[in-house]
Amino acid sequence: MNAKGQAGIPGELCNWITFLAKALPPRSTGTFIELLIGAMLTPTGFVTDAYLMLTMRNHWTSYYKWLQQGKWSWLALARQFMRLVLASVTHDVVHLAIDDTVTLRASNKAPGSRIHHQHGNKINLPAFVQGQCWVNLAIITRRASKEPVALPLLSRLMPAGSHTGKLAAANTLVRAVQSLLRGLRVRVLMDSWYMQQYVISTMLNRGFDVIGQVRRDTRLYDLPAPRLKSQRGRSRKYGEKLTPEQAEQLHRWVATLPIYGKEQRVRLRCTLAKVRFLNGQLVRAVWCELENDHKPGQWKTASLLLSTDTTLIAEQIVESYSLRWSIEPSSIN
Repeated sequence: MNAKGQAGIPGELCNWITFLAKALPPRSTGTFIELLIGAMLTPTGFVTDAYLMLTMRNHWTSYYKWLQQGKWSWLALARQFMRLVLASVTHDVVHLAIDDTVTLRASNKAPGSRIHHQHGNKINLPAFVQGQCWVNLAIITRRASKEPVALPLLSRLMPAGSHTGKLAAANTLVRAVQSLLRGLRVRVLMDSWYMQQYVISTMLNRGFDVIGQVRRDTRLYDLPAPRLKSQRGRSRKYGEKLTPEQAEQLHRWVATLPIYGKEQRVRLRCTLAKVRFLNGQLVRAVWCELENDHKPGQWKTASLLLSTDTTLIAEQIVESYSLRWSIEPSSIN
């Protein structure tokens, strides 16, 4: 990098930090900047690690006290960060991703700490781990290399009682930033856990589209035939049920798409359908089969994706959903 580039990057970073600090009281600015820079220098992001990366002005307990008892707003800071991202990166469509994270803990005395199934199948970890479950909201953008990256906006700690609160937490996180997205096209990307009627209908009421993966046995129906004038009674809500055999007979085609960090061949099928669990919502259903890297010409088990934006073609739906993968590396911290 040339000298001009070296001088420009720190200056731009200073402008970003100054912009973020405006969301905090003046007394908190110094503490915030120290912790922010320390967190940027450590891969873990924990407060203790951030404290050790710099020569801090105060004792480490001061920073924990500021985080836990300081008179400043996490929500105001998250909204300010959202404004910074929207102003710094051009988005034709804003992609938000919702996912849950397990932060490993050695003690069950930590708030919300409990035993979780380690569904990420991380190496050197048992199938069940002790940790805290967080529901995360991130905005997906791209680096200069066009590689997607998930920028975390807000997180919500789940209580140790049950997992049922994750759906409500997802809605709460999106509601916290929705006022900043007025007038923008927004797609919310979710995995099968969050593809529930309660979450999807709330997103649609906000004017956001949803793309997510669902179970392959999800009940889909054709569009009903138009009601004839001579027929009595109300129009049919659903057409004929789309059976697995009928879905297998849909037209297949192969496309090469830039997904999951590389060019991949995928075999696609799609159709317009009504979804029973969404009370008859019209969606575009896409069956996506990735080519086996080790056995060219063979295809992996199909995944079923649903998009509430029926104007999208199958390739656009698969490419948009693949952006959600950038939030997955944080599934086990």
